[in-house]
Amino acid sequence: PTYPRSSAVFDLDSSALIRYVQQYLNAGVDFGGQPLGLHNDPRTRFTVGTGFEPEALDLAGEMAKLERKLEAGADYIMTQPVFRNEALAALEPFRQQVPVLVGVLVLANLEHARRMAAVPGVVVPDEIFARLEKYEKAEDQAAAAAELAAEQVRWIKKEGWAGLYLMSPATQSRIIDVLGSGLP
Repeated sequence: PTYPRSSAVFDLDSSALIRYVQQYLNAGVDFGGQPLGLHNDPRTRFTVGTGFEPEALDLAGEMAKLERKLEAGADYIMTQPVFRNEALAALEPFRQQVPVLVGVLVLANLEHARRMAAVPGVVVPDEIFARLEKYEKAEDQAAAAAELAAEQVRWIKKEGWAGLYLMSPATQSRIIDVLGSGLP
């Protein structure tokens, strides 16, 4: 088959990529309109997710991007790490449209919380710093952070969000601590 001329990577934004996957690959044709194969059903069956930053400085712009991605055919939303439950209110209008998976970051200790607070789009509330500052030892801070993440998991479940995903830098042991902390 003959393929259209390639373009630079920056010519394709996330909304266009979502649209192309849904309209071409999942329909069984390449971006040039040629079948992906000679077998009976050459369709791909990609499930397409999109990210969302609930604590974005430009929340209106973030919402507009999300709407474009959903119109393009995104199947679900995954949030950046969220520490403030109120930040998820922006996603309420979309919860009936697509599943929303809430990002829960398991902090390692107070220093990790400080580093994360410096990341654009991540807001670590003062209450979290106050809880971690109660402990001098890093392992006690880690235990408190695991309990914070477990509290978030329980809240997400209670509020009926479609799901969540746990993140932990450099090790899965903190995730295992959260999962083993008596979650329902």
